Amino acid sequence: MKEEKSVKAAAPSKQEQAAKPQAKTSEKKRQILWIALQCFTEHGVAGTTIEMIREASGMSVGSLYHHFGNKDKIAAAVFIQGMREFAILLRSYLSAAEVSDTKETTKKVELGVKAIVYANVDWMANNPDWARFVFQHRSIVTMAGSETKLSGDMQRFYQQLIVWFKPYAQKGILQPLPIELLSSLISGPCHDYARHWLAGRYRTPLAEHREQFAEAAWNAVKAV
Repeated sequence: MKEEKSVKAAAPSKQEQAAKPQAKTSEKKRQILWIALQCFTEHGVAGTTIEMIREASGMSVGSLYHHFGNKDKIAAAVFIQGMREFAILLRSYLSAAEVSDTKETTKKVELGVKAIVYANVDWMANNPDWARFVFQHRSIVTMAGSETKLSGDMQRFYQQLIVWFKPYAQKGILQPLPIELLSSLISGPCHDYARHWLAGRYRTPLAEHREQFAEAAWNAVKAV
């Protein structure tokens, strides 16, 4: 008879052990921010109170202050979280463009430019309350003293775009434009339409013009 060997699962590392509660905490914070967003959407930032957020979230006032701070800081955290979630979506879209099957460099750049438009349109179309909040409440970040945190996020966001597009710009596939202008030419038109759509002034859903915005963006930034 062969001797049976017992196989013991490897014990999780300290990093793995620490990651689980951190992920749980991050998800809990996101849930609270989502609830706060619903309060702000329904009552406005001025009309929302900490008590409203506490009651809707089931958290204690002490816990809210511990994790976020006062109402302005919660509102700023809602803004920053929305921007971060968009950035995550954009990274995934750019990654998909990078590993696409096409061997033609110009086509890959076109896919990258259009990926930025797709990420903008899809995130705003799927998260209209969050998009509306981001468009309307940029000033709350400064009021809450969270400017440094947002600035750091924005620097990383633009660095991400620079890393992706700079090699192609150097090859003359894109117009030699500053990254801020490049970004505005790519996403500006869909942002403008989205503002009107989110305000109810345009009836045709933003997502229905997804391809037109993507094509217009590519035509705006490709080298002639």
